[in-house]
Amino acid sequence: MHPILLLIAAALLTGPPQQATSQPSMVSNPDGSARTAAPADEDLPVSLDRIRRALARPPALDLRGKPVFRVEVFGRKPTIEDILGPDFLKGPVPYGGMTHQEFLNMVTPKDVQGYAAFTNKEGMTVAATSLALQWALQKAIHKFEQARNEREKEAARREVQDALADLAKARLKAGLPPK
Repeated sequence: MHPILLLIAAALLTGPPQQATSQPSMVSNPDGSARTAAPADEDLPVSLDRIRRALARPPALDLRGKPVFRVEVFGRKPTIEDILGPDFLKGPVPYGGMTHQEFLNMVTPKDVQGYAAFTNKEGMTVAATSLALQWALQKAIHKFEQARNEREKEAARREVQDALADLAKARLKAGLPPK
């Protein structure tokens, strides 16, 4: 046993420390009269000499550094079959924590969930009309760009034809033959 534990045990068993005197000490009673106390060594249920000898020896373990814990285990190492059973690879996986969607369904009010204002049939109608409107809008934008390109091409064609006509007039005024 560690010397400090022995010291604590001795202190608990002996009570408060008393002065070592060869004469009996005087103790006052609650009524104020004095009485003589018996020597402390004779009344103790433990041997103070044995405690002193144990405290005089150096400790078996030095506990001032890092604590050292020693464990000895008797038995064999359990396998995964011992822990989970022989058929642990068969059967469904046990249910775990909630999924993210389950959490969102739990904390999001029904009024603000997707298509909350519509029934399923009305929601499908809204989704279908939204897709049709998006498709029609993309087609209209494509036709508008094509028409703009066609107008630009036609304007460039007219400009080239007007320039060629002006060139032909200028050749005639100059007296050159038309090409």
